[in-house]
Parts: sequence; C-alpha cells; structure tokens
Amino acid sequence: MTTTIKPTTALATAKPSALNLMASRMSVEPAKLFETLKATVFKNCTNEELLALVVVANTYGLNPFCREIYAFPSKGGGITPIVSVDGWNSMLIRQPDFDGIEFAFAETEQGELVSCTAIIHVKNRSHPVVITEYMAECKRNTDPWNNMPHRMLRNRTLCQASRVAFGFSGVQHEEEVIDVQATVMAPMPAEPLKKIAAPKPEAEAAPKPNDDGDLAPTEPGKTKTGSPQAELETLCVTNGYTFNTLQKFGEESGNIPDASAMTGFAEVPSDICKRLLRSQAGLVKALAAMGK
Repeated sequence: MTTTIKPTTALATAKPSALNLMASRMSVEPAKLFETLKATVFKNCTNEELLALVVVANTYGLNPFCREIYAFPSKGGGITPIVSVDGWNSMLIRQPDFDGIEFAFAETEQGELVSCTAIIHVKNRSHPVVITEYMAECKRNTDPWNNMPHRMLRNRTLCQASRVAFGFSGVQHEEEVIDVQATVMAPMPAEPLKKIAAPKPEAEAAPKPNDDGDLAPTEPGKTKTGSPQAELETLCVTNGYTFNTLQKFGEESGNIPDASAMTGFAEVPSDICKRLLRSQAGLVKALAAMGK
C-alpha cells in the first residue's frame, strides 16, 4: 500500500528550491528560514512576495538579515526589492571582473559640493566605466544629507555606477525609490474622480462591548483598536511621526489617494494601510524623508 503525503505548509507549496538555496548559503533549515524571514525582515509580506524577494536575494547573493536587501511598499501595490548601500557594495566587490573603484569630488570655489564621479575598472575592458552624480539632483533635506553630504553623494554614485558597470537589474537603491515616489506625479484619470456619498444608515448600529465588557461604540474619527489604521498609527507615532507627516508622504508619493482630504489615521482605507505595513522599515525611511 502506497501512502501519498500532500504538502500542508506554505513552504512546501511555494518553490522550495529558492528557499533551499538561501538556507544552504546560511546553513539553516529551510522551514526555519521561512518562519524567521516571515517574522522579521520580510514581515507583512505575502508568501508570494517573500519568495520573490528570496529569488532576488539569491540572484545577487544578498543577505536580508544584514539589511542588504529589504522590502518597500510599491505605489501600485505589492513590494519593491530595495538594496542598501552595503548590499550594492557587496554585489560590486563579488564580481570576478571588478578591478577597483575610484571617486572624485567636484566643488565650487566656496567649497560647496557639486558632484561625485565614480570610476569603475573592469577587467578585459579597454575603458573604465565613469559615472557622475550631481548634488543638486540627489540631495534631500534630511540629517544624513545635511551632515554628511560627501558620504551620501558617494554612496549614491556607487550604486548608479555599479548598475551601469555590471548590469544589475530588478533592484533599486533605498533613496532612489523614495525620490521617484515623491516626485513623479500619478497619472491623471480618464474621467474626474467623483466623491461617493456615504449611504444613509437605516438604523443605528448597536454598540459593541469593549474589552471590559462595557458598551462603548467607536467615536467618529477615532481609530478602532486592532484595525489596520490603528497598527499604522502605532508604527508612525512610536517612530516620532504624526499624521501630518504620513499625509505629506501620501500626497507627494501618490501612495494615499485623496490624502489631503483626510484628517486622521482612521480615514486611511484599510487596503492602503495593509499595503504600507507590508514594509515597515521602508515606510519609516520614507517618512524620515518628509521630516517631522
């Protein structure tokens, strides 16, 4: 008699080879790796999104636990693989044809930083790859850019030059995604959007008891405990950001449609809250770019 064992876990049904490859690199059990990724660095990602990130990490030999790669919520939903500057450097130096990199800064007579040029030497090529990034196009009003402009521009140049020299694709620099989402206007709809009036309640809903057993209906505009809005509010507040900061991010990046008309976390639609919460680290970085 032959007994057929059917897979019962997400790990068994979702391309185990990709997880096995990463697990082998890290000397851990695939099932344990899956659980750990799901609970830590790729928290709030779906199984499909997690596996996509694992495939990208395997392609470039990146370690998510060293913050070389992480997830950022995409404007249209889902996630975008983001590689930190440490990840870009790791990808670069592991290339067998990499033969060194040089940096050159250009400044005004007053000592103001203008640009940074990276020169990457590649074996078996007659000319090096030369890429220049300009301060005026890259600088953002954040503490790292204000306090360490040369380092920040050098990091940005390193990432762009590495991409051109070795054709890295499918990944983006952490600040690159924030800049694109903050500056690119969302496409205009074919027809003007119309506000849908809220339906008139036929009868007042009976209040539900709170945790203490008392009848305490949620007040208008107040975030419901345990809701996606409450989780988003907790994430923002614990990191020192108000709703105004989230609203500014939503308006400029297009991640929260009609953000300007909202007055608090409770008015952010649940599906948008869940999408933003899929990459908490990425969202916090984006809010940092908005200022407090």
